[in-house]
Order: sequence, then C-alpha cells, then structure tokens
Amino acid sequence: MRKSVVGVGVALLVALGACSAQTTGSPAPDNSADQQSASTTTDAVQLVALARTSTSKSRTVKIDATVDTSGTHVTMTGQGSFGGDASKMAMQLGTAAGSMELRLVDKVAYIKPPASAAQLLHADKPWIKMGGTDDALSKVISGGLDQLAQENDPTTFLNQIAQGGKVAKTEKTTLDGQAVTHYTVDVDTAKVQAELPPQLAGAASPMTVDLWLTNENLPLQVTAVAGDKYTAKIHYTDWGGQVDVQAPPADQVADINSLGGH
Repeated sequence: MRKSVVGVGVALLVALGACSAQTTGSPAPDNSADQQSASTTTDAVQLVALARTSTSKSRTVKIDATVDTSGTHVTMTGQGSFGGDASKMAMQLGTAAGSMELRLVDKVAYIKPPASAAQLLHADKPWIKMGGTDDALSKVISGGLDQLAQENDPTTFLNQIAQGGKVAKTEKTTLDGQAVTHYTVDVDTAKVQAELPPQLAGAASPMTVDLWLTNENLPLQVTAVAGDKYTAKIHYTDWGGQVDVQAPPADQVADINSLGGH
C-alpha cells in the first residue's frame, strides 16, 4: 500500500504540471533586451529576451489555460507568484477524472484531489499535504514541486522559442481591448527534442506558437499547436498584481505520509 501512496502522490504532481510541460527549457540570453522594442523584433532570441526582461520584473500573474493532448482535455485557472524558492501558486484543474485544486506555499504542496483519487488514498480530509519534511517520500516530492513551480512560471515557455524558434509573422492588433503585437513563431521540434515532454514525442515540426505581447512586452496570450498531438491556449492577466495564496486550514489537511499505511 505504501508504494501505491507514493505513486498516486507523484502522479498528482505530474498531472498538475502537464498544463505547462511543453514550456520547460534552459534560460535564454538577455542580450540587453530592455533597450529594444517588441514591435520591431523579428529574431526569436531577441523576442524571448524582451519578454523575459518584462516578466522577470512582474513576477505575479493570473492564468487561464486549456490543453488538449492525445485525446485528453485539461483546463486550468489560477494565480501565482514566481521566483525560485519564494514561488507560490493556487491552481484549479478540470480533467476527465474530475476537478482538483493545488496550492503551493513555502515549497509545500496542498492538493485537493478528485474523489476517485481521495478514495484510493483513503483520505479522510479534503486536502493532502505533500513535501515539507526530511523523510524519503518528501524528498522525492520536493523535486516534483521544484519542477512544478518552474513549469508554471510564465517565463519558461519562452525558452523553447529561443532554442528552436523562427518568427514567421508579426502584426499589430488588439486583444482584450489592449494594443498588442502578435507574433507567429515556428518552432523546430527537432532542435528542442530534449526539452519536449513525452506527450510531444514525434510531434509534427514545426510546432506553431502564437504569442501576443503588450506594449510593455508582457505576454497576454500564448497558443501552441503541434499537429494533432497537442493544442494549448494560455491567457495571462493582471501582471504584477496582488496574489493571495494561503495554506488550507490545518484541520482540513492530511499528510500524505499518514495515508495508506506503511
């Protein structure tokens, strides 16, 4: 039973990270991008540097996303403050298995799983705490939490564009009543194969990424399409605004180490 608890715990983290798994990668160069204008950028590396500079200054944001991959549909809404160990976020996910909620605070994850997962874990409280101690399970989970925070950081989707992207089209337009620059970027998946998650293995190349940047070079919306394997849409609002992420009440939380026996 103990192994099943570990497996479900890690699986929950994987599921929560799936919405942004396509965005992992190594940091892109800055290239003094803060002195340039997004409206004149036609080079993918410069485009990424521009957006990274702005998003690095505005570390809080609200997110609304949908992802379809290999027949699986996931929706995600939430808010986050991203900055290494200080990262915190609250996300609600909708999947075929049901809805679940995540809060990440002080490198500890609190997950409110679908009813089916809660039954499997024999959880008698709505929230499950994962990580935050020195036992072996928490150390495994801690690595997943670090990855989860990185993958949901809005700056990380830019890295893949820099590594294998080419700006195909640029236009001035409006989105949500805001003036934006719309970039269409073709990403050579062969060049970023090592960074692609398993669900994108063998995806059609190029992967088309559309990016809408505000006049402050902040992403307002991103869409990504990789053949019939993967479609994603991520919408960002309230850059630099206040976010409120709190741990659930202690009497509503069960520690994953206490579930399912030993």
